[in-house]
Amino acid sequence: MIDRVARKQAAETLRHFVSGQITNDEFIRRYPYSKRDPVIWALDDTVWCLYDDISTHKLTGEYAPTREFRKQAARWLMFLYSDEEYLWPMIGRPGFRSSSESLWLSWIFGFGQGRLKKFMASGDFEVWPFLRREDFERARKNAVLMTVSGRGDR
Repeated sequence: MIDRVARKQAAETLRHFVSGQITNDEFIRRYPYSKRDPVIWALDDTVWCLYDDISTHKLTGEYAPTREFRKQAARWLMFLYSDEEYLWPMIGRPGFRSSSESLWLSWIFGFGQGRLKKFMASGDFEVWPFLRREDFERARKNAVLMTVSGRGDR
């Protein structure tokens, strides 16, 4: 189920954090909670990897995200503004999974192989949190933040 209020708040908070406007502490305070929309938890658990729990900082300087990461974050924002349901299975740090790295690590340590294989087989990870490339392409064509009115008309 889509929790539009939580998604809007998550998108705004994520955008401000990734662009270096707010600190990690502000991100934690402002990021919403939703029992109804699983993408809220999935993105929160993913973004947790981006900051230091001990010190307060912005994503600038040594913490500044790479260009590649900014592209990922833009896709996450596009998902939050879309009408797509989050359909991936629950797994920790879902946005930072890599089929080769994660499967290798789980094989070495012998844990989570089944869950990780199920997760990676569930969709096209290159467009996560979208499940399918066509869902991503549809959202990209109707990107809310790229339109004048915010409704898809250009």
